[in-house]
Amino acid sequence: MRRMDHNRTLLFRAAALAPVAMHFSFATSGALENPAPQNNETAKSPEFDVATIKPGKPGAQGSTFSFTPGEGVEVTNGTLKGIIEMAYDVRDFQITGGPAWTDSQMFDIAAKNAASDTGSQADNSTARIEDTRLRLQALLRQRFQLKIRREMKELPVYVLEVGKKGPKLLENSAANPAGAAPAGINAGCGQMTGTNTSTANLAYKLSRLLDRSVLDRTGLTGNYDFQLSWTPDSGGCSAPSLGGSSASAGAADGPSLFTALKEQLGLMLVSQKAPVEVLVIEQVEQPSPN
Repeated sequence: MRRMDHNRTLLFRAAALAPVAMHFSFATSGALENPAPQNNETAKSPEFDVATIKPGKPGAQGSTFSFTPGEGVEVTNGTLKGIIEMAYDVRDFQITGGPAWTDSQMFDIAAKNAASDTGSQADNSTARIEDTRLRLQALLRQRFQLKIRREMKELPVYVLEVGKKGPKLLENSAANPAGAAPAGINAGCGQMTGTNTSTANLAYKLSRLLDRSVLDRTGLTGNYDFQLSWTPDSGGCSAPSLGGSSASAGAADGPSLFTALKEQLGLMLVSQKAPVEVLVIEQVEQPSPN
């Protein structure tokens, strides 16, 4: 699954990632029914076998976050808060506290497991995703001396529901054939393409676009294919579209994201308030040497 949002790219590599979406913003779309224990995760966690952390290259443009379950993570020119997003499966609006440099200073990270730990990409993917997140959390605690506290706060959210005329999603009941586009959602500026993916995954993508938790209440349990086009509120984007050209130019007179969801997918976003998990940074330091 690949996300291209303005100047930032987020890449997850996992064969069964779309169904797992229900766990990670998919667990959270931001809000949790049962909040996690309020502690600083002092229990022993798995660790990466090899890890390096370096300052980002001066003048580098854009950021890349690569997350490969069972193998490791690679970050190029990413902020610490962006790395925390990846490690704890939260969005940036769910992270508070910490000094200003956590949201401005760039880092390059390469962290890997031994070859014997990798196994099959499709093997027990849910556990492998969680294991890789725990290893990244351990790396942040060791090298950045990161300590976080979890809280639940009542915050504005969007609820994703089926519209009055029903959904317009094309159900994909079979696995993708060889050579077909990978399952997941590819999002560019004003464009989104879903392939054999769930509405929980769609809610996750929408939460990133809207900077607000999006809860999947559609009741749709299948995997779907869809195309979505809209005009970004910013009036234009510097990132390329899915086809490599300017998305804003082709969608200048297009609908808003809210209208596009209703007209093109038969879905709607309803604004509400709900408990949302928030991570509070209690302590953090510049990374220790490699």
